[in-house]
Amino acid sequence: MDPNTRSNIQTNTFYQFQIVTLLTTLTQLTTMMAIVFGDLSGKENVVAATVIIMTLLGAFGIIRTMTNLKCIIDEMDDKTAKTAYGKEIQSIPIGVLKFVFAGFFVIIAIVQLTAIY
Repeated sequence: MDPNTRSNIQTNTFYQFQIVTLLTTLTQLTTMMAIVFGDLSGKENVVAATVIIMTLLGAFGIIRTMTNLKCIIDEMDDKTAKTAYGKEIQSIPIGVLKFVFAGFFVIIAIVQLTAIY
């Protein structure tokens, strides 16, 4: 793969990761503030649906983005793979991290849902 193309894909994947993480975090924080400070009487199901939808979008977005990153790393050429950078990047446990990040969002959603009901 062309180094410039690889660099552009890596940069875009990194920004996509940041955007998904930021949006999911902001929606979860906003929902938690509504749960704590708002009057949810009669609106519990709407808030619960918001929590579930945003959690699923965030979790699947993180999994997809980190899977893309893993594919980019796997396509690394031999010259780059032998450098210190290449070795360090290949040692990152992307397969585990994507489920850790997704799990983090799911745990927060479970806490929010228990607070609603």
